Amino acid sequence: MEDSHQNEGTSKKKRQIDAVAAIGAEPLVKKPPTKKAKKDPKMLELRRTIQMSCATNDFCTALDAYERMHVAEGVRIESHTFYNLLNLCDGCFTGREIHIGTPKHPTKKTQKEEKIPDSDNKKEGVPKRLVSDKERKDFAYRVKNEMDQLQIPLPETAITPLVRLLCKTGDLQEAEKLIQKAESTQQCKPKLRMYSALICAYCKRKNLQKALELFLHMQSFSRTNKTGTSQIVIEPSEREYCAIMKCASILGDVKVMERILSDLAEEVLVPCSETTNSIIQWFESEHAIRRHDDIEISSVMDGAVNFPKAQAPCLGPLQHNIGVDDKCSISPKWIVNRSEIDTSSGILTSGCLEGCKLRPVTLDQDSWESMIRMNEDIVVKGELEQHAKLTKFAGGGKGKKRMATEDMIEKRKRQWSHFIDFLFKKFGPSASKEMNENPEKCGSNSSKLHIVIDGANIGYYKQNFSKAPKHVDYRQIDKVVKHFQMQGQSALLFLHERHFSRQLMPRWAESIVDEWEKDGILYRTPHGANDDWFWMHAALWCGRGTMIMSNDEMRDHHFQMLAHRSFLRWKERHQVHFDFDSENGKSRQLVLKYPDVYSRRIQRLSSDTLVIPLPKVGDENRFLDGSHQADENAPSNETYICIKLKLS
Repeated sequence: MEDSHQNEGTSKKKRQIDAVAAIGAEPLVKKPPTKKAKKDPKMLELRRTIQMSCATNDFCTALDAYERMHVAEGVRIESHTFYNLLNLCDGCFTGREIHIGTPKHPTKKTQKEEKIPDSDNKKEGVPKRLVSDKERKDFAYRVKNEMDQLQIPLPETAITPLVRLLCKTGDLQEAEKLIQKAESTQQCKPKLRMYSALICAYCKRKNLQKALELFLHMQSFSRTNKTGTSQIVIEPSEREYCAIMKCASILGDVKVMERILSDLAEEVLVPCSETTNSIIQWFESEHAIRRHDDIEISSVMDGAVNFPKAQAPCLGPLQHNIGVDDKCSISPKWIVNRSEIDTSSGILTSGCLEGCKLRPVTLDQDSWESMIRMNEDIVVKGELEQHAKLTKFAGGGKGKKRMATEDMIEKRKRQWSHFIDFLFKKFGPSASKEMNENPEKCGSNSSKLHIVIDGANIGYYKQNFSKAPKHVDYRQIDKVVKHFQMQGQSALLFLHERHFSRQLMPRWAESIVDEWEKDGILYRTPHGANDDWFWMHAALWCGRGTMIMSNDEMRDHHFQMLAHRSFLRWKERHQVHFDFDSENGKSRQLVLKYPDVYSRRIQRLSSDTLVIPLPKVGDENRFLDGSHQADENAPSNETYICIKLKLS
């Protein structure tokens, strides 16, 4: 029986070979797998030595290996090893400056962590030789020149350490030329770190004009290469704001100080201690008080540097002027001290501003409309056009973006059009249009809809236990709906269409869903759509008085919006967090946490006061990148720096 099967298989293969020969083609012969060429052991040794030197920031060991093995023995170096050498010259593998926030989730380590061997110097107890910045720069340019000869491209990871070394040695003009060349290089994708060192170096040398020119340039410049012309936008971080404010304080440039502080207050809700100290530095300087006979200090904003139109409300004036008619006995000064706050009322409980109340800071009308437009573009097109040029990732840990086909875009347009019709019929025209027609309503909290409910976020809350059902907890969602109905508040519940399929939804939940449908509070997000963007749009559509109930931190929204300051402010003022508290095995009670009655951010309470919040334990998503939490050494209570002008 086995022989017959073998004969049948052999004849079948023979027929296939004959058929191929009949059409004049070469027979398909399976080639044996080719073995990879073995790399030079000395090249691997050199690569490993330099990698280990990077891990320990041991420049001398790497330099010795380079001279001994590469220069003397002619061992070849790979391009990646060249890049490691350049970064090691800068010493940027240790001592990296980070924001006050630390990563929420520490980097996961591999199961088998490789032990880094001690260098020969460390074993023998010989101290490491100190290498000057000039020596490091000279060696880095030796490496760069060799890379140029080998036609190895210089990406941003190679340009940045060179710029940093030039800044350390004071060659700022050469650093600027290197950046200009990198901007026109196709292989180099500019990042903030490429500009940051030069901006800070200009500030340290009190060249405020050059610092601001580069600061503004990186935020909007055109780049032309083989693929065409594209617009590059690089947002500054807290570090660049801080450096410019320090320089403005030393030079007494009040106009720059007012503009940068106003922009910072929009970007950073809670500044770090270094930034706070740079603000205090201004008020403690001689420039914060100006007498009528003092020589007026000209500002670089008076023609030398053209700032774009300010988007943030001005926090000035930051300088008190003593006029000719003021009494000679008056000796004004700025008082700086700390205060805690009554979180239930927003009233400061101590310090020079004791009894003063912080106010809620809401979005301006232009920012509100901009968020609505962005939200709509993301839903219909899959992403913003500007975001497509910046990154291939979707944000929020969701991996790479999915490319949208024309059919998908058309389907999304139909779904979105149906949703907009639903909102218009149920709640009338968009609140942003009504605000334009009636500007006096801009600050009003009146709304057609009180609460938008993120059904999936509530339904999956605490449902990750062993043998948990795959469907959402419909009773848990219904408890939330009933709560708002009993309060006499209008609600709109969003749930994706998949949660209503027969394969997923249990029979007992049908009566609950029928009741939602009967009350007209349910919107089923269609297949192929992200329900998050739908409930966010409903909240924006219905106006400033509409809240959104969800524990979702919305990191992917923050990532894709490209309007970080607007999104964080909207989220701070409109998100309601929840929990279900159970006592003694009784039914779980809904616990809601509404936004504070005030905004915890830099703000002015009057023309002669300023309040700056300090980080506290538990802070999350209040920092510049939206994905960090405060250091454990921060105080547990809300603390503020209070600044007030005292006239006598």
